[in-house]
Amino acid sequence: MPSVIIRRAGPEHATDICRLLAVQLAEHDIGIGVDELRNAIDGVIDVPKRGFFLVALRDGACIGAAYVSFIWALEHGGHAGWLEELYVMPEHRDSGVGTLLLEAAISAARAAGCTALDLEIDSAHEQVRSLYERHGFAVTR
Repeated sequence: MPSVIIRRAGPEHATDICRLLAVQLAEHDIGIGVDELRNAIDGVIDVPKRGFFLVALRDGACIGAAYVSFIWALEHGGHAGWLEELYVMPEHRDSGVGTLLLEAAISAARAAGCTALDLEIDSAHEQVRSLYERHGFAVTR
């Protein structure tokens, strides 16, 4: 199987990110129009202090994406990250792509000075819980 490259996304990836995350958000019953989604994606890419996107590329095709937004969290004493989205196309799941994206997101958040990285898992998507737990994330209630 061809190797996967994880890299920070630039404007040239915005269309692919929009395509992937539109599917992700629809799976979660989040109704956002493509134009609004694209505007939000462009707003992050254009203003890096808002956060960052990572893309997973295989043979030049975008097969996954992750989005970390930056927040100022009292519970973490300041600059922190929120892993808002991590999506891998279904046909590329269970091949380590999600792990690569998550590890890169953790590393990039740390490099950006985040003291913590938080996320939430939809109860209908419990399959990914073990991925996050293997990387030190814990359940809070």
